[in-house]
Amino acid sequence: MTDVRLAFIVDYEDPQAGLTRKYQLCYYTSDESIEMHDIKNRRPFLKRCHYPQLKPSDLYLDATIAVYARKLRVAAYGDAATQQVYAARGQPAFVVVPPDAVEYLGVILQQATSAGLRVNNANMLTLNKLEAEEFQPGQSDAWANRRIVALEFHGENAAEKWSGLEAAGLKGMAYSNTGDGAQKDIDWFFGRGSARAGRSSATMKNCTLAIVKPHAVAKCGGAIVDAINTEGFEISAFRCLTMDKADAADFMEVYKGVVAEYTKLVEQLSSGPCWVMEVQAEDPVRSFRELCGPRDPDVAKTLRPHTLRAKYGVNRVENAIHCTDLPEDGVLEADFFFDLLRPSSA
Repeated sequence: MTDVRLAFIVDYEDPQAGLTRKYQLCYYTSDESIEMHDIKNRRPFLKRCHYPQLKPSDLYLDATIAVYARKLRVAAYGDAATQQVYAARGQPAFVVVPPDAVEYLGVILQQATSAGLRVNNANMLTLNKLEAEEFQPGQSDAWANRRIVALEFHGENAAEKWSGLEAAGLKGMAYSNTGDGAQKDIDWFFGRGSARAGRSSATMKNCTLAIVKPHAVAKCGGAIVDAINTEGFEISAFRCLTMDKADAADFMEVYKGVVAEYTKLVEQLSSGPCWVMEVQAEDPVRSFRELCGPRDPDVAKTLRPHTLRAKYGVNRVENAIHCTDLPEDGVLEADFFFDLLRPSSA
């Protein structure tokens, strides 16, 4: 097999030093290996090693990736050859699920991931009337102050694939922009400096938290989201994010010394993108735990075979979904992700 090298410039926000550190990351297609070089100090940072968790489809401009639990942002192509390879793959697809179709979010995500599309950015939010008029002229009354979901999809020929999904049945379930204006819409919703980048529709009231774990996002994330809606729960906030190890450890600290798999749970949560949701229902923490099932998928398959962990879990670490354990923690966990970890709009 020809060993193609893909090179990228990646940024690491060092929380201790308060600096942005730049590295060259090289990916080798023949053996799924990577290496990293410290650009400023002109020295190796990570020797070439097998790293199958990372795929070429994960690497594109402005993508957030995790390498050994270190959160990195792809800032630029590292050479002209890599830029040429990715230019041939086409443009991203930008999609907004309108207010009347939010309940079909899981179906949309299932169709998109099955077609080979990857969610780079996702956020459920509301637009004020001026924003709604700017984004959808003439429809501000139908869009303003109601939940919508903005989605940025990447993948080879993402725009063409999304157009194919619309033709196959998703048309009307989402507004999309797959032409030259897609990047403009992406920047309007997610770009640095956008007033909408750090906004969410989270209420922080009468809620529980759900996290579709990194291992499950691409394989069954859409099915999990759809099941939550189908079972009568309301997803009141939704965001795609990648945690670094420090954030994952902070969130999971309550399990330290209590759950034997604590270290591996932190590693799993910080291993790639996850989908975080604020979920509402009557008695939300208890009722949602019932839907998720026992923490161990093997136990769930025996005792509660219709639960999410029974259907989609692999083991006690890769058990598909996190849910809040204690009633008093529902709001606290939602606040952690939708307030403390919200993207900066600066």
